[in-house]
Amino acid sequence: MPSPTRRQFLSLLGTASVGLAGCLSEDNGEFGQIDGEWPVEGANARRTRTVNDGPADPAMVWATEIEEARAVGTPVVADQTKVPSLADTRVYVLADAVSSPARHRYRLHAFDAPTGEEHWRVPLRSDPNSPPAVDSGQIFVSAQRGIEQGRLVAFEDRFGDEEWLYDIDARVTAPPVVASGTVYLPDWEGRVHALGVADGSVRWARPVGSDQESRTLAKPVAVQDDTLFVGSHTGRTGVAAVDAETGETMWTKSTHRVIAGPVVDDRLVVVKGGSVLRAFDTDGTDRWAFNIPGDVPGIPIAVDDQRVYVSTRKRLYAITRSGREAWTYEPDDEDIGPPTVVGNEVVVPVGDGLTALAHADGATRWHTETDGYGSVVVTPSAMFMAASGGRIIGLGTG
Repeated sequence: MPSPTRRQFLSLLGTASVGLAGCLSEDNGEFGQIDGEWPVEGANARRTRTVNDGPADPAMVWATEIEEARAVGTPVVADQTKVPSLADTRVYVLADAVSSPARHRYRLHAFDAPTGEEHWRVPLRSDPNSPPAVDSGQIFVSAQRGIEQGRLVAFEDRFGDEEWLYDIDARVTAPPVVASGTVYLPDWEGRVHALGVADGSVRWARPVGSDQESRTLAKPVAVQDDTLFVGSHTGRTGVAAVDAETGETMWTKSTHRVIAGPVVDDRLVVVKGGSVLRAFDTDGTDRWAFNIPGDVPGIPIAVDDQRVYVSTRKRLYAITRSGREAWTYEPDDEDIGPPTVVGNEVVVPVGDGLTALAHADGATRWHTETDGYGSVVVTPSAMFMAASGGRIIGLGTG
C-alpha cells in the first residue's frame, strides 16, 4: 500500500540537499530559454522516441560532473514553468555513487536545464531503474529494494521531498510511465500496477491474462488513449493490450521473448521478439514480421509516421510501416545506440558521438563528438546525455 512519508524522517536520512556544491561545472556555457520536454522513457507515453524539432549539428554547451558518481542514467527533461512556484526547465537523472565518501549509493539529481547547475539531490534507499518519469510537478522513480521486491517512489519537484511510496512484492526492472494522471509499472510476476500520481492510491493492480498464465514483464508499458500495451520476456512471451482504466486484458499475441518495445503509434504496435520485429494493429490483428539478425536486448525502438527504426548495435534498420526494409546504416567498427527521430532526421549515438541521418534514405547529415553514451533526449533547443566520468552534458547552439 502507498505510504505517505514524513519530512522529519527524510531529513534524518539526509534527503533534501538543496543548492549543493558537489556538482562541478566543466563548461560555463548557457542556453537561452529551453522549450519542450522529454518527461518519460521514450519521450512520451507511447514510447515513440520521436520529436518534431531539435538542434542541428549541436556542440557542447555545458557539462556537469556529479560528485562521487561512477555512472549516471538516461536523463529526462521537464518544463516546470507549468508548475506553481517553479519557473524553469529541469533535467533529472539517477546516479550510481559507489566510492566510500558517498553516504548513499544511489541518488536522484535535479539540474537547471539552461545552465547545468544543480537544484537539489536526494539519496535513494533502493537500486533505481533509469530513467525517472516526471508529471504534474512530481518525479517518479521505480527501484529494486530486494531480489524479488520492487518499489515506486514519488518526489515533489521543488526540493525533492519524498511524497509517497508503494512497495511491490515482486521484482521490478521497468521505469515508470505516466499518462492521464496515472503512473503505470509492470512487475516480474506478470502484473501491472496503476497508481494515482497525486497520492499513490491504487487504481488497480492486476495480472496480464489469466492467473494461470506465467509472464515476466521486464520492460515499461506503452500507453495510447485508453489502452496500455505490455511485452512479456519469459513465460507466456508476447504482447498484450490492457484496458488502462480497469486493468482488464483485452487481447494477447504470442511472440518470441520481448526484448524491446512495445511502442505504439496511431494503429501500429511494434515489439522486438528475439530477432524478429513484429507489428500488430491496436486491435490485435497481425500486420507483419521482419527478421533482424542478432538478439541484442535492451535497445529501444523509434517509430515515426513513415518508418520503424531498430538498432542492433552494429547496424541501424529503417523499416517502412508496411514491413519493408527502407535502408540500413552500418558505421565502421562503431557501436550504434538507440535511435531518436528529430524532425526529418534520425539521431543515433555512434561511438563517442552523435550522428544524424536523413530519415528518407539514411544519408549522413552531421556528426558531432560528445563523449556521451546511451540514449540522447531531445528538445527543440537542446539535447542531453549521460557521459563518462559521472557527467551529464547539454548540447545545442547555446
